[in-house]
Amino acid sequence: MTEFRYPLDCKSDEDIADFWAIRLDGDVLAPFEQTAFDSWQAKSPNNAALLQHARQTWHSMEIAAADNKAQPRDAGRSSSGVSNDMRRPLEETDLAGIRDDLERLGALGGGAGRFPGMRPINRRFRPMLALATCMVIVGLFVLGAVRPDPDLVAENSISTISQIHDLADGSQIWMEPGTRLNIDFTQQARDIIVLQGGIYIKVAKDAERPLRVTIGGLIAQAVGTEFAASNWAGHPRVEVREGVVDLGSRDVRLARLSAGQTAWQGTKGDMRYGAYDIDRLAAWREGRWIAQDMPLEELLAKIAPLMADESYVLDPLMGDVYVTGSFDLTKPQSAIAALLGAYGLKKQSFPGGFEIISKN
Repeated sequence: MTEFRYPLDCKSDEDIADFWAIRLDGDVLAPFEQTAFDSWQAKSPNNAALLQHARQTWHSMEIAAADNKAQPRDAGRSSSGVSNDMRRPLEETDLAGIRDDLERLGALGGGAGRFPGMRPINRRFRPMLALATCMVIVGLFVLGAVRPDPDLVAENSISTISQIHDLADGSQIWMEPGTRLNIDFTQQARDIIVLQGGIYIKVAKDAERPLRVTIGGLIAQAVGTEFAASNWAGHPRVEVREGVVDLGSRDVRLARLSAGQTAWQGTKGDMRYGAYDIDRLAAWREGRWIAQDMPLEELLAKIAPLMADESYVLDPLMGDVYVTGSFDLTKPQSAIAALLGAYGLKKQSFPGGFEIISKN
């Protein structure tokens, strides 16, 4: 007889109600699951009400998301008092931002922040659950829960890679498609935050004001040099062309990188260091993505801005996939096809431009 166990994140009857609400959505329970379900319902007279509330919540999310997608952008305010310009259709929401929030919640890579019971270890991944999670995050955007506007944005176009952005201190920046930056230059400091994306920067020398580039939880600091820094899908990465770059995390100094050296953060937050061919640094400026043992989600995040309204969600049960190869920026569809074929993957399309990537 198969033993039934709840996921580790089911700490209360409310969590268990969420678990059963998701589990009952479209699937028939196995006999041993049905026994556990009946036992939980009989345990307390309150559990039936908790389950009903949980199922209504999930159903309401789907209805709200569907209503939002059909909502026209008329001027003025709706009868509910919410500004109509905040009730944006799904296709006009910040899909890259949604993906960031999914990572924060753990919906892409696991972690304590995920919804109770979303991915119990004893059942298969269900793409509709990932889609439902996306709908929840879309709802947050509709209600106005958006991040501060970036100061500098790169278009989702191949043409952006040739654009040079001159900063107030004389530094110059190139940006990958879809990159978003916050820039704060004062008389005392020079700070750039890579909210998402990748940059190549020529740092104007100023010993009194070292330039700091924040990528995720890492800070790359330089007085005057050239280096690349990126923060795609929560994977900070630094590559140095010339001079030195001091790498730290808050007030902790991690390393000093010189020309030809690189550092990046692994999927579990561990720091990794290595060497690379300088001629391949920021190869995207020449129209190619070059990956060497790069996490699949990081490369997909790079490609996504050139894929119209598509946004990729990885099956969390397929494990870590590391990619090595060279891909043409002008042919993002071909790059996706090559990744799927080379690593035995498939994708399933869902409304809103979401693509679920999983093993064949």
